[in-house]
Amino acid sequence: MRAAGNVLLALLVFAFCLFFAARFIESRQDGDAELQRFFALQDLATMRARIEGHLNANLVAIRTLRAEIALNPVIEPDRFQRLADEVLTDELHTRHVALAPDLVISFVYPLTGNEAAVGLDYRDRPQQLVTIEAALAAGDILISGPVDLVQGGRALIARVPVYLHRTDDLWGVISQVIDHERLFADSGLFDDETWSIGLRGVDGTGMDGEVIVGSDHLWQRDPVMVPIDLPVGQWQLAAMPASLSWERPLASYSGLWFLGGALALTASLLIYGLLSSRMRLQRALSTISHQARFDGLTGLPNRRFFSQHLEAHITRCRRNQRRFALMFLDLDHFKEINDSLGHEAGDDLLRVISQRVLDAVRAEGVVARFGGDEFVILVSDLSDPVDAEHVAERVLDALQSPLVIAGHEVSIGGSIGIAVHPDDGAETGDLLKHADLAMYAAKSAGRGTSYFYNESLRHQSEMHLKLHREIQLGLAQGQFEVYYQPMVDAGSGEIRAVEALIRWNHPEQGLLTPADFIPVAERTGVIRDLGEQVLRQGCADCRRMLRAGLDVTLSVNRSPREFNDRKMVQRWLETIEQEGLTPDRVTVELTESLLMPNRERQHQLLRDLHVGGVRLSIDDFGTGYSSVTYLRQFPVSQIKVDGTFVADMLVDTAQYALIEALVTMAQALGLEVVAEGVETEDQARTLSGMGCHLLQGYYFGRPMPVAELIERYSAASPTA
Repeated sequence: MRAAGNVLLALLVFAFCLFFAARFIESRQDGDAELQRFFALQDLATMRARIEGHLNANLVAIRTLRAEIALNPVIEPDRFQRLADEVLTDELHTRHVALAPDLVISFVYPLTGNEAAVGLDYRDRPQQLVTIEAALAAGDILISGPVDLVQGGRALIARVPVYLHRTDDLWGVISQVIDHERLFADSGLFDDETWSIGLRGVDGTGMDGEVIVGSDHLWQRDPVMVPIDLPVGQWQLAAMPASLSWERPLASYSGLWFLGGALALTASLLIYGLLSSRMRLQRALSTISHQARFDGLTGLPNRRFFSQHLEAHITRCRRNQRRFALMFLDLDHFKEINDSLGHEAGDDLLRVISQRVLDAVRAEGVVARFGGDEFVILVSDLSDPVDAEHVAERVLDALQSPLVIAGHEVSIGGSIGIAVHPDDGAETGDLLKHADLAMYAAKSAGRGTSYFYNESLRHQSEMHLKLHREIQLGLAQGQFEVYYQPMVDAGSGEIRAVEALIRWNHPEQGLLTPADFIPVAERTGVIRDLGEQVLRQGCADCRRMLRAGLDVTLSVNRSPREFNDRKMVQRWLETIEQEGLTPDRVTVELTESLLMPNRERQHQLLRDLHVGGVRLSIDDFGTGYSSVTYLRQFPVSQIKVDGTFVADMLVDTAQYALIEALVTMAQALGLEVVAEGVETEDQARTLSGMGCHLLQGYYFGRPMPVAELIERYSAASPTA
């Protein structure tokens, strides 16, 4: 029974596959037919252009004669002969032209063979008088025919009334006999073996007119057609395949039939496998659909799906005149946690946080993950903006509870920016941008809070853009210069190194320190150009110091953002070489964040710098996630103790002990120690006693131009 059922099912599958193949072949047949129609239309368009071009070229003659006669109605045989010779060239399809002042043919060109037409009064020819009257009514060129000619044969006749220019009185009629068969032949109407071509519309009557070219059967089928516009009326040009059918016979798709039969047979033989794989396939398709719309880590809607939802929601709210809020949530210090505990722990944290946000928002809105540690929340049906603030407070409260990740208790907060529709933007892009600006304002306000978008944030964004442009202009105009702060030997007080610090001679605001422009430069990427200028100018000035007798090395700060460029090391080493300085004279100061795990590309760049001969220093050591492991794994030569520790070391025993521990650790690792922020003699003496190698701070000198530093230290005695 089961075998019979399987056979029956296999037969059903076979029949279904054959049916599907037949439908596919039919659709292919329809598609081929449509393609044929498209090609036919293309060829018809080309033919139409040729026919209209040839026809208009012939009608230039009759238009020229009409204009000449309207201006000067006196026609002498010699003048007519001269005009006709000028306008009727051999490449035209015109057989002859006749002038009929007062509707009586008086002049014919050429006269030979057309003598019988001279003296013909159209009023005596009712059939021709009808077309004359139609041309008079139209006031333009009227093309008749093809008609039988008095002289024999058939041709098109173009007639146009002539009215005197000054009086608008009717002078008469000009007739032009055009050899339509030669015109159509030159237009390619009879050369195409692919198509059956037809033309209809005798006397310019379009589809209502008689057939001019081709078979009547063509018009009874389903041809493609294009109109050919005449001065008055139109013709219809049509085409079909020579077989008078757009569809190829189904038998001509033998290859597809064979393939369809083979597939049907294969499908029936594999029915057992298909039955078992069907459910797996459905699950896979469901997974793909879900992944396309939802974040794989948190299960929340992703950026694309949320943006589509937001677009639809904006449309509904605009139609119903309702308000809603868009909130942009960014987790505070998530990157530090992710770097210190690892990406797996970071993923676990994001999953827990997303669930907390969902629970806090409840049914009042939609939560989506935009990427990284960024979430967006749509709060619908907003009666008052304060309702959005209440939701934001619930979300922030939900984040504050500590949680255990990878065996560590972690506390994390968030900053939320809020934009209200339509007050803060009527389009998706504006709302997202304004909520993002408000989020950054919340971070600047101290983090762990929410902030509504306002005009001041827009102004701040515009000011940042203005500052970015001014930085670029300042680089181009040489407004930036490098100052140098000395680092002295803790024992002898002699200058041993200088730290290069950039300053901006702003044309309106005066001398600006890095705090005024570096944050914007890092955000916009122009920090690389500033860093390059500091390195190049610093190397040149260091050579100048060496020539002045100062045995110093150069320390330069480089932004973490610069370590995303794979060619960075090669470019820096080339700059040092071009400026004539040896790499061992240069120390690059880094932040501790560059030494964190999961930054292999940046770590390799650090190793490449070391191999190139450049010394590495950790700036502001002790303020971040300091680790002896990091110092042992990387070729660091120097650490700089942050000045915040030095400031209170003589009154705060904890600070004193911390510095002492840092110095002891560095000595054990064979690292040079620089103490920053030294402002008093007592601090200098104490740090020297601890074993610091170099001291830096206002006690020894503020940052100064190179000329001032050389003048001060080239002949100076030891300070400490």
